[in-house]
Amino acid sequence: MPRSEWRTLLTLAAALVLPLVIFVALQGAFTMRIQRLAIEQDAAARARQINAEVDGQLWADRSALEVLTTSQFVVSRNWRGAYDRFKGIAADRPRWKNIMLTDAETGQELFETRSAFGAPKAPRPSIAAYLAARRTAAQFDGVAARGPGCPCITLHVPVIEKDALVLLLTVEIGVEDFQAILKSHAPDPGVSAIVDRQGRFIARTLDPANRVGKPATIYVRQAIRTGTSGLYRGYTYEGLKSISSFDTSHLSGWSTHIALSANRLSAPITAAWLLTGASALLVLMLAAVLSWFALRRLAEQRREMEQRAQSQKLAAIGQLASGVAHDFNNLLMVISGSLQLIGKRSSDPTLAKPLKNAQDAADRGAVLTRQLLDFARAGPAEMAAVDLSEMLERMSGLLSQSLGPAIGLTVDIEPTTPRVVSNASQLELALINLAVNARDAMPDGGVLTITGRPSRESGFVDLTIRDNGQGMPAHVRDRALEPFFTTKPVGKGTGLGLAQVFGIVAQSGGTVTLQSEVGDGATVTLTLPVA
Repeated sequence: MPRSEWRTLLTLAAALVLPLVIFVALQGAFTMRIQRLAIEQDAAARARQINAEVDGQLWADRSALEVLTTSQFVVSRNWRGAYDRFKGIAADRPRWKNIMLTDAETGQELFETRSAFGAPKAPRPSIAAYLAARRTAAQFDGVAARGPGCPCITLHVPVIEKDALVLLLTVEIGVEDFQAILKSHAPDPGVSAIVDRQGRFIARTLDPANRVGKPATIYVRQAIRTGTSGLYRGYTYEGLKSISSFDTSHLSGWSTHIALSANRLSAPITAAWLLTGASALLVLMLAAVLSWFALRRLAEQRREMEQRAQSQKLAAIGQLASGVAHDFNNLLMVISGSLQLIGKRSSDPTLAKPLKNAQDAADRGAVLTRQLLDFARAGPAEMAAVDLSEMLERMSGLLSQSLGPAIGLTVDIEPTTPRVVSNASQLELALINLAVNARDAMPDGGVLTITGRPSRESGFVDLTIRDNGQGMPAHVRDRALEPFFTTKPVGKGTGLGLAQVFGIVAQSGGTVTLQSEVGDGATVTLTLPVA
């Protein structure tokens, strides 16, 4: 074959093969980048999960301690009775290593349950710091206590009288439960830790006996000084070159850090370059498969981001609603009291009707604020085990009455369905809200079906409420859970019904899923944790 033809053939081969090889390399690099992103997202999700479980423990401890501040012994200043009472409570709570009561005005510690009553004790540094800062809110400190059963973190709850801090109740809590939560969710291999606001270890997967209570690395402390979540590079105390994902709790200010080996995260990039040597004959098929996988993964990520954004928006609206409702309720109390006073002191008959109208408006405003506070409850409702079958049997009459005679009710709870964690009265209110919405969606009659069965997600139960009503268009369905959003005429609805359902389920650690199409009814699934 002439040299010119060889040259032409090689040129054509290069023109055909080189783009295919470049395509393989680019496609492979893109796919491996998706895998690296998945690893990073998994680490971030683990950090958020650990924070959520730690916050649950801290919420329970704070709520229990707030109850103790109202003890009759504290109110009556019976310190011996309070000591005996607190000591018994500490014995029932192994995590509580010591309970201390301090006179906030003098700074003198009145007693601690670890010592005999009456034994003089100097105030702990953490207590002195709290009093010096003149704080009036509950506060979680990092590891600030040593002694039997410790290291311990400290929780301070103030006793306020006439807008003044008079007593400070402090409990020292062992870190073993936080250590267990961290180990149950931390990836292996890797190094994970929980640190306080000053960057000191509260729990750690490696060498906790020597590290808890001591400062974390400069990389950890720099990260929490500059943000509340994200990724950063550094080295662990063991010398591991790492890329860490961290997330900060809004309740305690503590943060969870998941350190992954930098080599593990760079491995996908290396694999992408090795993939460039794959056979050109498999390029098209491989590219098609990888493209499908990448597009599917991107779609899943987009859905997850949209759900996360929706949850964050609802949480922000809930916080705003809580503050507005509290302030508005205080104003209504003043207005209502003033109206009643005017009614008692005025004998002018022409004022009777305007006063009644004003009082009725204030009463309606009070009902609205109660709905807002139910949606944006500042503290969690009391949770317990709820038997769905027994609850629905008990309230079937009320549900039928709420639906009216034109709508049938069908309840089907599988016998194997376990009890769930929720607040029974709040869950009943959620079902009534959903029944009323279903009734409005079926003006010509229909059937409301309630089913319960174990969820495909282990440890959860799906309680599904389905109607065969008018359904919702996409733009309504996407906003249906938002507070104040309603398609009903003015005066017919507040837009808080589904938002209350979301708040009730979220408090129990569950999720709400809404599916609806125009003409195909609506299906609301409450996914609740198993008791």
